[in-house]
Amino acid sequence: MRDRFKRLWKTDLSKVPVDPFSLFVICLDELWLQAQGTVRAVSDVFNAMERTALDLAASSTNRDGDDGYDFVGLHNIAKHIIYLKENSEAASMTMTHLEALHRELLKRPPQGQDAMPTLHMTSQMLAQKAVQFEVWKLRMTSLQQRMQNIINL
Repeated sequence: MRDRFKRLWKTDLSKVPVDPFSLFVICLDELWLQAQGTVRAVSDVFNAMERTALDLAASSTNRDGDDGYDFVGLHNIAKHIIYLKENSEAASMTMTHLEALHRELLKRPPQGQDAMPTLHMTSQMLAQKAVQFEVWKLRMTSLQQRMQNIINL
């Protein structure tokens, strides 16, 4: 994010005072990138655990309950999924509020300059981020449901 702001500093900053919400877009984009990396990492670990649990459940030789499954690891992954789901919901709520505030700004654009193109561009970028955060939330809901399925085995 630091590099993105440094690059921004070297470009035309005249539009930032017109629509300071454009700076939020950079922060939200970085949040999205960080979240996707974390979700991918947690999903990779969970996928391996899920495959092991399904294989053990399908095996007729391990019905005595002593299958050596990593329940502590499963608990830790479940905990991470819960935290990531909470974060996705918080990010989505934040986006909803930012978009509402930005719509208010669109109703009363700054005087003396042609701000509407900049405001509309930022509005479109905020809408894109809102969709990305909703996708993040859906992915976390799905992962949480899969986790519950494994626990129920």
